[in-house]
Amino acid sequence: MTPDVVTSETVSDAADLARGSSVSLLGSVAGALLSMALIYVVTSGLGADNGGVFFEAIAFFNIAIVAVAIGADTGLLRFTSRSLALTEGPGPNQLLIVGLGPVLIVGVVVAVTGAILAPTLGEALGGDDHAAAVTTMLRVLSCFIPIGALNLAVLGATRGYGTMLPTVATERIGRPALQLALVGSAVLLGVSAGWLAALWALAFLLAYLVAVFWLRRLRVTQPQRSRRLVPLVETAREFWGFTLPRALASMFRVGVLWLDVLLVGALMSPRDAAIYTVATRLIQAGFLATDAIGQAVEPMFSSLLARGHADRTHNVYQVATAWLISLTWPAFLGAWIFAPGILGVFGSDFEEAAPVVAILAGSALLGSSFGSIDVLLVMAGKSIWSLWNSAASLVANVVLNLILIPSMGLNGAALAWAISRVIANVLPFLEMRSLLGINPFGRRWWTAVGASVGTFGLIGLALRLTLGSGIGVIALYVVSAGAAYAALVWRWRHQLDLSAFAGLLRRRIGAVDGAGQ
Repeated sequence: MTPDVVTSETVSDAADLARGSSVSLLGSVAGALLSMALIYVVTSGLGADNGGVFFEAIAFFNIAIVAVAIGADTGLLRFTSRSLALTEGPGPNQLLIVGLGPVLIVGVVVAVTGAILAPTLGEALGGDDHAAAVTTMLRVLSCFIPIGALNLAVLGATRGYGTMLPTVATERIGRPALQLALVGSAVLLGVSAGWLAALWALAFLLAYLVAVFWLRRLRVTQPQRSRRLVPLVETAREFWGFTLPRALASMFRVGVLWLDVLLVGALMSPRDAAIYTVATRLIQAGFLATDAIGQAVEPMFSSLLARGHADRTHNVYQVATAWLISLTWPAFLGAWIFAPGILGVFGSDFEEAAPVVAILAGSALLGSSFGSIDVLLVMAGKSIWSLWNSAASLVANVVLNLILIPSMGLNGAALAWAISRVIANVLPFLEMRSLLGINPFGRRWWTAVGASVGTFGLIGLALRLTLGSGIGVIALYVVSAGAAYAALVWRWRHQLDLSAFAGLLRRRIGAVDGAGQ
């Protein structure tokens, strides 16, 4: 069976993917808007210099919690979904004991270490003028590192039950909304750097408590089934044998996303770090859709591969990739074409980063064309391959940043980031093609690319060349290209398997009508 052949199984898989990703995609849109709103509040309220200090501290925290999570989020997702699909092996309770205990221990160690090293890091990142503020923020955020890591792990376990709702409600919407409210209030009140960091991090504690409550409910409502359990030591060996390589891979990947902010701050200035953060987060907002699709498809890949359904896995991957392109390419094309006008919203200081956005958007177009390829590689049991891929990407990022930032400034950092992202996507693509013969290209892929380029690409270039990149032109672009794009997507909905969403909507409307009768 080829991936483009429609059967009852492929229709069912597309429906499952639509059900798993619909809520997540809505959450990603909300999360992207909330994230950009927070950046706007910080940059407009604190200015570029002080805003850069805040973003440097956040970059440190985000790298730290992923390192401390040591891949337990992915491990709990994979092994929980496998446990529910099979009748033997470790149960969910065993998995939680094995997965969360080491995260807590490592989190405490890293928190203490971070607090001790805060003055040294503060001097390196903040310089003479901002060292004290950076040090204070790092000390405060270090206290929340264990909670942030446990939150990631617990949410990974909830996704193992086949639901994205806890992740969307807490990680995509709840926490960013609370951070926006708390940090916005702090900026208006003019609180100290320590309080600003504490209020931002407090949202992680509240999100963690909600995630734990949600996981308890999922465990209670899950039907109990008899199984042949294995000893705890054997469970730990299998779990961490898979997870530890994934831990390093996750740390390397988040390092690519945030380490450049720290390097820009250290090699240039906090002001440049703020400008670079705004430029990169514009592109990262589009990657939230990538994460949404990837998190929704993770348990499907794991379950299908565990049962030996390679053809169905290939089909799900191609459907998910086409949907991802349909969602992200319009945004990336718009950012690439209208970068000066978009950055102008944050202030005149940020318009100089237009080439940065253009470079990053170009690499994002290429990267998203491979879909959730690294997720597929990991769910196929090749976490060590993913580790080496991520290591290669991080090494390229660091080396190129150290070479290019002194000579090219922000554009050099962007070029280093773009090259490392290409490496992170091309390597797993080549590996999965060799391993299972899987690739994203097919009828759906070309349809999604054609619709995006034919509308948001061509219309955008025409408007930019004739009318410029002002806010009014961008508004005209969104309306005109959006209308043309919607018409094409509707016409090609069957080629893109979007009828799965229509069926899901009809079922939900029917359920609401039935409940009201």
